[in-house]
Amino acid sequence: MSRLAVDVGGTHLRYELVGEKEEACGSVSSRDTEPARFIESMLERYPDIDAVAISFAGQVNEGTIVAAPNIEVAVTDIRNHFESRYGIRLRIENDLNCAALAESVYWGEKDLVAIYSGTGLGSGIVEKGEICHGWRNLAGEIGHVPYREAPFSCGCGKNNCLELYASGSGLRKWMEYRGCDGDPDLGKLFRSPDGRCREIAERYVTALLYGIGTIATLLNPKMIVLGGGVVQHSLFLKERVEREIGKFALNVSLEGMKIETTRIENASLEGAKLLLDTM
Repeated sequence: MSRLAVDVGGTHLRYELVGEKEEACGSVSSRDTEPARFIESMLERYPDIDAVAISFAGQVNEGTIVAAPNIEVAVTDIRNHFESRYGIRLRIENDLNCAALAESVYWGEKDLVAIYSGTGLGSGIVEKGEICHGWRNLAGEIGHVPYREAPFSCGCGKNNCLELYASGSGLRKWMEYRGCDGDPDLGKLFRSPDGRCREIAERYVTALLYGIGTIATLLNPKMIVLGGGVVQHSLFLKERVEREIGKFALNVSLEGMKIETTRIENASLEGAKLLLDTM
């Protein structure tokens, strides 16, 4: 039999099939690929799949997709859909929960928070080796903490989310609003001769520090791991975060706390594979 791990992000849908007979992996655009339809196509192609684990960039609870700010979803009751129709086991978790689980295993640290800034901004919390879910599995939604009003809306519908300032989608929106050309590359924005573009980059760093400091003060983790596309393409961020985080967090919360940048290529997918081992 085979097992399928799927990571549904705001930009890419990545997958890995693990089994005795066949192994396959790949990536497609999540903007052009509806998650349930993709899984159904994989079941048709690999009929021996008996378990699916999904890492999902949105809010999920008890096998149901509650909200997906950056992803088009046709089937929300996804666990029941596949278990009743296809007779397979399915587990779905928030992508940052999966990433945090993978980071916890990689670093050998049982009290850890992963903060990822990619298309969106989110965090996953591991305490004593277990994912911290919250009452409705919504713990860690740092990207939607109220921050400052913006002249446009977040995918969740509000206009004051931290994600509007400290994410790739937020950078893109600010660049369009300010008339800055190019991709939302933080390094290029800092080097731009246009002061408006440099201001966008500076606002991003301040907002990210605010989010990290809030997490450090509220949750007191032993380690914070930074990841996501924006962070991984801006390696200078770690040094600046370490230098300035004291302005944004309670000092005693920072004592002994480590800040690292992820070393896992696809942590959310690796976390989904870890979920398969528990099914």
